[in-house]
Amino acid sequence: MDWKEVLRRRLATPNTRPNKKKSEQELKDEEMDLFTKYYSEWKGGRKNTNEFYKTIPRFYYRLPAEDEVLLQKLREESRAVFLQRKSRELLDNEELQIILLYSSSLCDRDPTSKKGIH
Repeated sequence: MDWKEVLRRRLATPNTRPNKKKSEQELKDEEMDLFTKYYSEWKGGRKNTNEFYKTIPRFYYRLPAEDEVLLQKLREESRAVFLQRKSRELLDNEELQIILLYSSSLCDRDPTSKKGIH
């Protein structure tokens, strides 16, 4: 049900009880009923509309307990493989020295460059 449609119907229907006003409790009850109705429709309808959210991967897994030896070994092995892969991506000391010498030789050749590396 569209809000515009509800408002139009509400404005179109004449007030049947102009002199008799609803009590404060009746107004609150009606408001709460409408709120729960629309909220449940919104929440229920929104949950099923997008299937994409069901395929989001899980980002956190609990640590394995002490009695779960296989899971602990798997975690240790995967961590070791990850660290080995990252260490291969890093430059070793020789490669860093070569880059430093190369960059300093370029600075010596260029007369407009300032001495030193910033």
